[in-house]
Amino acid sequence: MKTPAALFLSLLAATAAAAPPAPSTFIAARGGSVSAPVAAGTHVYLATGSTVTAWNRNASGALDYTGDSRTTPAHGFLNGLVREGDYLYASYRGYDSTISGVAVYSIADRDQPQLLGQYTYSNAGFLFAQSIAVANGYLYVLDNEQGIFASPLTSPAVPVFSQVFTGWGNFDHAFTHGNRLYTTGRTFVSGTALSIFDLSTPLAPQLTGSATLDGFDNFRLKVQPPYAYGFGLAINVTDLSDPANITPRGRIDAPVAYDGLVLGSHAWSLGLDGIDVWAIGDPDKIFPAGHAAIDTFATDATAVLDADALLATRADRFVRLDASQPATPALRGEALLPGGTAAYDITVRGDHALILGNAYGLNVARASDLAPLARFETSLEASLQGRAFEQLAVDGDRAYLTSWGSGLVIADLSNPAQPQQIGFWEYPFATAIAARGNLAYVGRSTNGGELVVLDVTNPAQPQPLGSLPTSKILRLALHGNHVFIADESPFGDKDGALIVIDVSNPAAPVEAGRYTGCGSVRDVALSANGRRALIACGTTAHLLDVSNPAQPQPLGIYADAGFSVALQGDRAFIGSETGLDEVSFANPSQPQRLQRWDLPTAVARLQLGSDARVYALTTTAGIYVYAADRLFADSLE
Repeated sequence: MKTPAALFLSLLAATAAAAPPAPSTFIAARGGSVSAPVAAGTHVYLATGSTVTAWNRNASGALDYTGDSRTTPAHGFLNGLVREGDYLYASYRGYDSTISGVAVYSIADRDQPQLLGQYTYSNAGFLFAQSIAVANGYLYVLDNEQGIFASPLTSPAVPVFSQVFTGWGNFDHAFTHGNRLYTTGRTFVSGTALSIFDLSTPLAPQLTGSATLDGFDNFRLKVQPPYAYGFGLAINVTDLSDPANITPRGRIDAPVAYDGLVLGSHAWSLGLDGIDVWAIGDPDKIFPAGHAAIDTFATDATAVLDADALLATRADRFVRLDASQPATPALRGEALLPGGTAAYDITVRGDHALILGNAYGLNVARASDLAPLARFETSLEASLQGRAFEQLAVDGDRAYLTSWGSGLVIADLSNPAQPQQIGFWEYPFATAIAARGNLAYVGRSTNGGELVVLDVTNPAQPQPLGSLPTSKILRLALHGNHVFIADESPFGDKDGALIVIDVSNPAAPVEAGRYTGCGSVRDVALSANGRRALIACGTTAHLLDVSNPAQPQPLGIYADAGFSVALQGDRAFIGSETGLDEVSFANPSQPQRLQRWDLPTAVARLQLGSDARVYALTTTAGIYVYAADRLFADSLE
């Protein structure tokens, strides 16, 4: 007679055999790139990725998170946001050139933006919505390829657009004042384009003036009529009072700035070393007026709203500054942005999710909903290129972060809410990472690929033990004494491979086998027992039998996607440039797509969490989270 435990396992196995895991379900989208916030009373709304977040500016100076549209993401990532009454309008676009439009939100409940609908503005085959503006009861969408489209706001929840200006432009940012529309944007040759439109006839805008300014002096332009103020290698004033005769006025060399704010007779330039204050009351004579040691690193979006200046940064900070005294900037408060603004990797560890931020380190979040709890900023110099974090591996109480600009950072996770840096190994172009015990495996992707085996027994002094050259390492997977390398072809779709490395002797890693059935390998995922590998080949995904590492054998090919992969048992998740496919390899030679989720941009990274969730990281559009069937999660399929 069977014991109760044995009977339970037998019944469970029978159930699993009779009913394969159910397809996964969408939970939420969080984080992503940011655009300039807008206000409604004490509330502020910030577009992050494909969602809108709501914040309350309380009297203490804090920014309190109140709600978002995480369960109803837009078809594309949001790149502009405006408000009219109880409505928000966001322009969006996707990787697919036909995906561009306007998302409409109700903020009748100020705490909780509600998506009402998404509307196209053109049936053209190539769309590139880049910004949005509102003026005099009309909504304008600016498309870099197709021109300007407008809708009256007589029915504010359901805009109906018509094309009102034909012609391409550089419409990265749009600003309206009275009957004028000002647009600015970067050109293909690193200039900064400025255009001025007359909106006196709302459905027939007239281009009244344009200019291309020095893109290094004017990396970012801010308009405060009748002038535009440029921030970059200098502070510049450009006279816009006569649009047909745009004229340079004052200029002064300045510390490098990537953005700036204009507050009446003062301007703030935001660079790598805080805020520099400039007196701009005389447009021909700009002079320095002070400095504030307030961290503004990696600011991507700014706005002056009432007595506040708000900064949203790629380092996942939402900063509130006191703008009531422009000569003396003061920090009022700051908050952490949920989901991260440029998330490149994620690991779930108990109740915490560790989100790798490309610009700084780790966003430590609550695993249940990715609500941010803390930030871990590494000691690397504040530089986007010098940091450029790519991938994350967690082993025991250690996290390993690869920095393309610098090398490998090692952090202690004994207190997961407060990671501490305990080591660094300088190695430019570090990209891929795997770790176990006292060994870490680092892959390089630039200037020739290389696998390096590191002894991290003393994390403060990592020691290279052995190395092996490759073409271009994009991902590593580790099982037993073998490292599996996703080696991308440096030129087109040839010479790439899945390479299997025997690391039983760490000082002398040696190739054990390779699979060349696809010419360029972007990603690799292993089954739990290490007997199967799923590789991403760009447009296809190949399932391999690697039980004999010396002779990987193809089992099946999925022909519809292959940008990124994740694997558990016979269930696979395969990312593409426009979506995510859930695929059954129950019959490996005939993979079956169970469902497809359209996504705004490419799935750069896929991770299966220990929490039975699937994480699709799209960087600009944020992190998309799906719930997997628990049988699938527990490998009982």
